[in-house]
Amino acid sequence: MKKIILLTIAALLFAVTSVFAQNTTNPQKQVVEYQLPYAGILPDSPLYGLKTFRDRLISFFISDPIKKAEFDLLESDKRLSGAVALFAQGPKKYDLTESTISKGENYFEDAIKNLKTARKEGRTIEQNLLGNMDLSSRKHKEILQDMISKTTGDLQKRFSKDLERMDSLAIQVGELRPK
Repeated sequence: MKKIILLTIAALLFAVTSVFAQNTTNPQKQVVEYQLPYAGILPDSPLYGLKTFRDRLISFFISDPIKKAEFDLLESDKRLSGAVALFAQGPKKYDLTESTISKGENYFEDAIKNLKTARKEGRTIEQNLLGNMDLSSRKHKEILQDMISKTTGDLQKRFSKDLERMDSLAIQVGELRPK
């Protein structure tokens, strides 16, 4: 009976150390666990102008800077989701993909500005929102790095600039955290 227990423990220890050794010797790319929203109508649709008009109208009526930041984060993530869908359609959509990402980063930047406004007003920013912004920025960077690896030339440079901008925005999100 003791031998069975010792053999079981030895086998478990061997399995655990094997898995640990594999993970340290063969590191795989970390995937950011952040669910992007459904993009809806894509920028190549003739109805896309109506969608953007609706979004601007909704944004106009949001006066609370924290709620507006949440909305801007959602819009940023929708743009990223749309860009992923466009990129999957192939090289003919790559320019529109980059433009869509850039516009998404504009929304992300607006979200940061709104949170800074809320902080100046003495409002408390929920850690959940800051955590979502951090995860979103990491997801943006992950997707951009993937797109950079799959493109060349001028387009690759434009995606790299988008990545640099997102790095800067991620730093700004970190600065919003309480000290």
